[in-house]
Amino acid sequence: MAGISLFREVTTPWSRRARMLRLERAARGYLRRPRMDLSPKATDVETATRRFLLYFMLPAWLIPGVVDWVWHKKTDIEHTSGAGESLIHCLMMSEVGVPVVMGLVLEINPLTLSLMLGHTLVHEATAFWDVAYATNHQRQVLPREQHTHSFLEVLPFMAVSSMICLHWDQFLAIWGAGGRKGKWRLRLKKERLPGGYLKGILGAIVATLALPYANELWRCVRAQRRGEAQTPWRLAKQSPVTLPDSLPPQPTPPARTLAAPR
Repeated sequence: MAGISLFREVTTPWSRRARMLRLERAARGYLRRPRMDLSPKATDVETATRRFLLYFMLPAWLIPGVVDWVWHKKTDIEHTSGAGESLIHCLMMSEVGVPVVMGLVLEINPLTLSLMLGHTLVHEATAFWDVAYATNHQRQVLPREQHTHSFLEVLPFMAVSSMICLHWDQFLAIWGAGGRKGKWRLRLKKERLPGGYLKGILGAIVATLALPYANELWRCVRAQRRGEAQTPWRLAKQSPVTLPDSLPPQPTPPARTLAAPR
């Protein structure tokens, strides 16, 4: 038994204990780094843009996400498009969530900017797939939901565009313009964000997006198991639209006569 306990204490580079120790050291080192200056006293354009991204645009993205979840529930998603569309929603959240987390904790360089741009373009394509899937499975996508989608599509694009403007040199380094060569590595920020802000925004993301859409997926899977919904990824049978051979003649409106001036 002593040999087994001694063997458990051995730390190898690929062991779970070694990974946890490296993560713990990285977290402690990150917390010792200087905090980013986001005070209202700073009025330069760069700091003001960062404040706008962190305290307005990112929280504003959460609101249409909750509203969109409400529209899904009102149109009975669990008994129409079901788990298939709900999984697409989870995919779209990950396509936006990954760039958000990267922008919060990682240094902005050509690699992170490329990943942000790629996720944004893939998210836009998935949004088209989402609406097509919903309508093909006879879920009614009303204009109010379509307008909500416009916010969910535009806000990530605006955020990435702002990041490119803040780090224009790193954006040019993606293409090697002007002989620029950036660092294509994932690194933690040299100036970290306040811990209170990170806890607050991550908690808000879990409360307003992760939990509601987990509930949506659970409702869809439950309806699927009960046999109350269609099998995911199959198109619903839609009744064909038939037009009459000849339209009935339309009555001509009576002609209006103008009274002669007196």
